[in-house]
Amino acid sequence: MQIKIMKRLALALLCGAVALTAFTACGGGKNYRSLDEIKESGELVMLTNATFEPFEYVSGGEVAGADVDLAQMIADELGVELRIVDMDFDLLVEALKSGKGDLIAAGMTANPERAEQVDFSSVYVKNGLLIIVPAGSDIAGGADLAGKRVAVQEATTSDDFATNEVEGAEVLRFKDAIATGDAVRNGKADAAVLDIKPAEGVVANSGGELELLPDPVTQEDTSMAVAKGNAELLAVVNEVLDAAIADGTVDALIQKHMDATTSE
Repeated sequence: MQIKIMKRLALALLCGAVALTAFTACGGGKNYRSLDEIKESGELVMLTNATFEPFEYVSGGEVAGADVDLAQMIADELGVELRIVDMDFDLLVEALKSGKGDLIAAGMTANPERAEQVDFSSVYVKNGLLIIVPAGSDIAGGADLAGKRVAVQEATTSDDFATNEVEGAEVLRFKDAIATGDAVRNGKADAAVLDIKPAEGVVANSGGELELLPDPVTQEDTSMAVAKGNAELLAVVNEVLDAAIADGTVDALIQKHMDATTSE
């Protein structure tokens, strides 16, 4: 009897040790693909939220935008195809962390909170937040948003600003920039806060119903992101972005897609 018990105990301890080792290996292993693995697969997977003109949007059933063109340049540098996965903005960081993509390219602001979870690329756009108001509104700046209904794009820095910096605001959250602007057009919100380029596009397409206040309420940096520790891929991303910044390609792409998405 004692021998059988000892054998069972030893077996249980062995199984527990194997399970613990396997869990530790999985927990300590990388959650991203190396450059060799990306090249072997033949594709670079870009995670985005295609509701943020001119950086990413849907045109003719396909995702287009300045970020798409830049990500394609990165894929070309690696000699692979670009595959785009479109999802809600608030899911992007977790999707990257869980290995569902190689790169976030979504007009994302590089802030300290996100930098704890992902590694950011070079800053390729100096951005910020602008206030959108109905034409003729008496709202003249950020201080006038206190106690107002403020529309924002959910889980973005505009959401953070309205929630944490505007006293007494009723924050109305929407999935994309167009719906955020529409909330002001249809009277559901007194104002909206959006990143500069999407805000400019929303106002340009409003038929004169909306106005853009000239002074940004924040200054922000836009970057792409890779998984924590993926230094090889980050180096390639930075090489491509730095060259595109230096030769004017980034500015040209943003203007190209602004022209494509705004009314004349």
